[in-house]
Amino acid sequence: MPTAYLARSFAAALGHRDLPIARATQVHGARAVTVGEAPPRGEVRDAGECDILATSLPGVALAVQTADCVPILLAGGDAVGAAHAGWRGSALDVAGKAVAALGSLGAGPGDLRVWIGPSIGPCCYEVGGEVAVHFGGNFLRAPSGGRYRLDLAAVNRAQLVAAGVPPESISVHPACTRCGGEKYASYRRDGAAAGRMIAMIAAVSRRLA
Repeated sequence: MPTAYLARSFAAALGHRDLPIARATQVHGARAVTVGEAPPRGEVRDAGECDILATSLPGVALAVQTADCVPILLAGGDAVGAAHAGWRGSALDVAGKAVAALGSLGAGPGDLRVWIGPSIGPCCYEVGGEVAVHFGGNFLRAPSGGRYRLDLAAVNRAQLVAAGVPPESISVHPACTRCGGEKYASYRRDGAAAGRMIAMIAAVSRRLA
């Protein structure tokens, strides 16, 4: 289902039907885009190919979509951000670069609050050696049949802490999208039939949306 439709439906469910929304065309990288112009009310605008969005515009929402990858929402001062972290983006320090993107808007890492949403857990995320080589042993479980178990949420949490975000300011959702039930979208579980989940944030009332 298109991101624009999901984002608009989510905004309506939150009671912000006309909220202007910026979305990313996600490419599993670590490029950040700062949204400096508000989309028209009630519309969703594509910010281009990137996996990090940041803005200090009040009343503008930022949205990323996931189906096993890690969604990250950040807020501090007048700035908010949203990031999409698959293994490729995580290997490029997408979480740390999201912190830097908010820093460019005046939000220091020590002032940030961060939410890491549901993603595939180490219970289910099997990767080969070509992926495991990008990550430290603390985030990997011993291989079984040549496959490692990767804790992608923990990777991103560690990157946030390394970037200066206080550990107590980071909240990590405990669910695994693959084995946590059908309320979570999982590409590993459902393949091409998998839905998508939307993570969205806006500086509407200075709290995570």
